[in-house]
Amino acid sequence: MSPTTVREVSHLIVHVADTDATIDFWCNGLGGVLESDEELSAPALDALFGRDGVRIRDTFIRVGGVRLHTIETLDVPRARVPPATSSIALGLGGVSFRVPDFDAAHARARREGRSPTEIYEFADLTPPVRMFFLEDPDGLRVEMIEDGM
Repeated sequence: MSPTTVREVSHLIVHVADTDATIDFWCNGLGGVLESDEELSAPALDALFGRDGVRIRDTFIRVGGVRLHTIETLDVPRARVPPATSSIALGLGGVSFRVPDFDAAHARARREGRSPTEIYEFADLTPPVRMFFLEDPDGLRVEMIEDGM
């Protein structure tokens, strides 16, 4: 039996607690483009979520060559879950983007109150690497790495 052939990534699915905060982070903070924003209810959603009356607000946001599909459940609001006891969770740990004006991006994130980490530098690597991290409103770790490295 041959394996399934995968052509390319369609989108990443991110469940969120507050769509407006998510749009602010990804679009206003990181220059993403909001492609769609809608509320849905359908029997297929009931089947997917395993309950009746599911209502969601979903968006598609394109940022840095990645398309994010965000889903906020409106019928049963959800809150951010604290990270597991381990600092290294299983599953998708974050998204990484190359940034052309790295120091300006860090300064802007700080100025806008987005709480960037300090800049981490790995000078012994070839080429050297500089990065910092942000968290989206639901705790998804977003790595910003200096372009050209």
